[in-house]
Amino acid sequence: MLVCGCSLEGLSVAWDTSSSTGGGDGGYPRIRVEAEDDPPCELSGGFERVEDPLASGGQYVAVPEVAGCGVSRVDCEFPISEAGTYRIRARVAEGPTAGEDNSFWISVDDKPDSPYRYDFTGAEFHEDYVSPSKDDTGDDTAAPLKFALDRGTHIVTFGCREDASRLDWIELVRIGP
Repeated sequence: MLVCGCSLEGLSVAWDTSSSTGGGDGGYPRIRVEAEDDPPCELSGGFERVEDPLASGGQYVAVPEVAGCGVSRVDCEFPISEAGTYRIRARVAEGPTAGEDNSFWISVDDKPDSPYRYDFTGAEFHEDYVSPSKDDTGDDTAAPLKFALDRGTHIVTFGCREDASRLDWIELVRIGP
């Protein structure tokens, strides 16, 4: 009999992109949802599903270029079974205008009243922990945002800040009590 204490992460795209409550950073639990899946995510305003073989699950969501943001948002439900401190991790990519189509507004359960501005770089899809932008903190090395969440259902919102910014999946990673 062979016993392996290894992770299955990285063996297949299907495994890595499935919802999971284990295998987060440092062994902490994580919960992942595809932004285009309804439920657990609801698109409103100008957000649309876009076919792309490079996106996890073959689709991502974005507000079309030059459509304008308005009140467009993606609200995703996360069932939290263990209270604790969580970070948001997302798979994102810039739109066609590099350096411009690269940000979202972020809130959890509609808090804070003025959502965090989240900027990112990279024309290709990549995974990133959500950090507040330099404009919000004055520090371009701001640490990833942390949220204290109780057991129950929580709503993570990615609001449109710049049309064409692309969102593939969202994950909550528990980092401690």
